Amino acid sequence: MKFINSLLLTVFLLWNVQAHRPITSSVVVELRGGFNKNVKKAPIVKAKTIAKNHHHEAHLMSAPVAVANVLADLCPHGMLPIAYGMAAGGGTGPVLATLILLVFGFLSWYSLVTWARAADATLCREKPVVMAESLSEVWERTVGPQTKFIPDLGCVALTLGCLLFYSAFLGDIFGSLVSGLPSLPPILRKRWTVLLLLHAVPVLPLCLAEDLSSLQYSSMTGLLGIIYTVFFVGKRLVDGSYAAGGKFYNLMPNHLHPSGQGTGVLGLVSELKLFQAKRGLLVLMNMCCVAYACHYNSVKYFMELKNRTVSNLQKVMAFGLGGTALVFFCMMILGYATFGSNSQALLLNHYHGSQDVMATTARAFTGLAIISGYALMFAGLKAALFSLLKEKRPQQQKAWSVSLLTLIATAACFVTEAELATVIGIVGSVFGSVVIYMFPAIVNFKLLNMKDKKGKNIVQPLFSGEMAFNKLMVVFGIVFAILGTWISLAEGGGHH
Repeated sequence: MKFINSLLLTVFLLWNVQAHRPITSSVVVELRGGFNKNVKKAPIVKAKTIAKNHHHEAHLMSAPVAVANVLADLCPHGMLPIAYGMAAGGGTGPVLATLILLVFGFLSWYSLVTWARAADATLCREKPVVMAESLSEVWERTVGPQTKFIPDLGCVALTLGCLLFYSAFLGDIFGSLVSGLPSLPPILRKRWTVLLLLHAVPVLPLCLAEDLSSLQYSSMTGLLGIIYTVFFVGKRLVDGSYAAGGKFYNLMPNHLHPSGQGTGVLGLVSELKLFQAKRGLLVLMNMCCVAYACHYNSVKYFMELKNRTVSNLQKVMAFGLGGTALVFFCMMILGYATFGSNSQALLLNHYHGSQDVMATTARAFTGLAIISGYALMFAGLKAALFSLLKEKRPQQQKAWSVSLLTLIATAACFVTEAELATVIGIVGSVFGSVVIYMFPAIVNFKLLNMKDKKGKNIVQPLFSGEMAFNKLMVVFGIVFAILGTWISLAEGGGHH
């Protein structure tokens, strides 16, 4: 109790310090017909001095590092339930399921490029360059300063909810791993102890990183974990260890057994029609709707990219999201081929926790992948929260980060990921749809009509009919916010 009281006191003190911060001055942005006046701008840095401060060349991301970060950001939370999405409600045909993966991947790519294009037009073309990394700084210069808090609130809600779920999942997966180590003292085998220790090291140091390039090594580690997990799931399909008569078949409860006797390389996928569409199609679509969500970092990805151009960002995101779609495809097909309609929302639940050494290794690697993704998501939370609070002092930002992480970890000690599944599903559906589909479309409505001093459009459409396409994006976001909420309530977290 004393520990919790001290946490609350820390937050109270930080909040009061926040109230006494100096007020920043307003400046006027003078691009005719597009930028809003009396805009509070982020600190500016002359282009010639960028290499001498926060955006030193050594702290910018190369294209390969950016791709690795995108993969580490997206794959850990999206790859485990995707086979369940394909299996839900009678199953979705493999060709149709693959098309859905590709369509949602493209929509995510487009909205990420939208934020980059807007940042390039509003932040990077000014002299001197405006060095800002939150969505609200772009929103302020396109939509207007009066509503700049809206994208920050959306990103804070999305990332905070997902981070709490991540923390609970880390406690579950690593708590399960150490519980089978009798040589450890009993106190170190408790879930809450493991969870707090993990958040102290390595999660906290990673979350205090100042830029995304600092996370390249954790992202590479996470990427190795992702590759191993895909390899493991494929190997167990091929060797038939969990099929009837297999080595581990009789060790697992009936509801975790394969739903049938699939044959050949495709296993149980062969039982589905290629374009089969039943009510479970909506579950898969809802999963894909939020599985590609890394848009809380979209401006950071662009501003911290070496050779910072929109075309370069387009290529980075094409490789990042293309690789993510490939991982999702492999886990979806391999998982369903192995377990069919019995596929669980957490695919690794199908594999024995102690007898299958490769499964134990896969859980550990998955945990490492989630830690790498955790730090990237926390970077998005920091950017949105500090923009919302107008907090620019480095020491205060670190204090906020430590307090936030401590509170998240403490809250996660009292709940499991299964208990959070429904609430987080709703948060992800609503705010994920808003941040991924609606916000970029609204920015584009303004951006495509903005003029420079010569009366010319400051950006050109990526394709004919882009404005109409963005109107569809808004409708799409509204539909899937409602649909995702309904599905989350209907599922009730029962499959976690």
